[in-house]
Amino acid sequence: MERAYHRLISGESVGGLPAVGRGSLLAASLLYRSIVGVRNFAYDHGLKPVERLGVPVISVGNMTTGGTGKTPTVIMIARQLCALGARPAVLTRGYGARSGMESDEVLVIRRQCPDVPVVVDADRVRGGNRAMTEFGADLLLLDDGFQHRRLAREINLVLVDATRPMGIPGVLPRGTWREPPACLSRATHVMLTRCEQISQELADVAAELLSQWVGSRNILQQRTRVTGVMDGEGKRWDLYDKKTLAFAGIGNPESFMHTLEAAGCRPLIGCWFGDHHHYHPEVDFKAMEELTRRRGIDVWVTTLKDFVKLGGYTPPVPLVYVGIESYVAGSQLDVWRDMLRGVITGAGKRSPGHGPPNAETGRPGISIT
Repeated sequence: MERAYHRLISGESVGGLPAVGRGSLLAASLLYRSIVGVRNFAYDHGLKPVERLGVPVISVGNMTTGGTGKTPTVIMIARQLCALGARPAVLTRGYGARSGMESDEVLVIRRQCPDVPVVVDADRVRGGNRAMTEFGADLLLLDDGFQHRRLAREINLVLVDATRPMGIPGVLPRGTWREPPACLSRATHVMLTRCEQISQELADVAAELLSQWVGSRNILQQRTRVTGVMDGEGKRWDLYDKKTLAFAGIGNPESFMHTLEAAGCRPLIGCWFGDHHHYHPEVDFKAMEELTRRRGIDVWVTTLKDFVKLGGYTPPVPLVYVGIESYVAGSQLDVWRDMLRGVITGAGKRSPGHGPPNAETGRPGISIT
């Protein structure tokens, strides 16, 4: 269903009926865009209150639907903040979770950052207060926070997938934009993710495109590397000579295929589910189990985000996941670390009239020179 929708809005589906469908989606998009515009106007002009907590806040968000590498980025920032001596907590609404259960993203963050509290609350202000009082957090990391305007933040970081910088043009549901691109001007920083999947020249072109909304000095390039292929007991696997079946419920399967290649794996079969898919093994894996028997598959491979959701299911062959980590490379790494130190210490704030303002507070933002 999700793939059919993307074929429709991207224009891949042709003919009279898809054209009518796109027209209907455009009408809905205009309504949604007007609602977003009214809401943003209310926050921009003080008609809706913005609340500031007693500790710094770093927001990590995006402009488009689908995967932009947000969870690995949150993990990267959380680890770096801890290394710099901060006591961060992650605030998330736990999107995509089943009733009474934690979302895949929360499970991954807890697994990768066991010393960092993760507070799940749709009311991020309430969650922030809880993080401070219960866990002693001195810095809050707001997950998926760009469209959340109520909580003030020192850093308003937006992630943009370098392999498809603007997604499918159009505001939801006609395209994949959560709001018009001009709203990027609210960001203090933009981080291009998955830059390892394109040439440096294309990454620079994408950065130049984004500089119309965010100063070029505040556009960072991030890369992802494979840390290993592991099973549930932590044993490392080499998939080079294995017949593999890959599956995942993510917004960008092409990116996962690139990651698999980096891990030395060329799957014989790929099975893709919708983003944040809730697995029902007796239904979802029936065809995969049959293919495994017929094709002589040696191992199933997936993402950590999918691996943590499979519970007690035991596939007919070993199940492994690809571990990854995000990083900022080169000279930008020092810039990035200085930015984080500035947030922790309160230093690095520039006087009024210098650097990009923080759109949530009207105060000067933190800028790196």
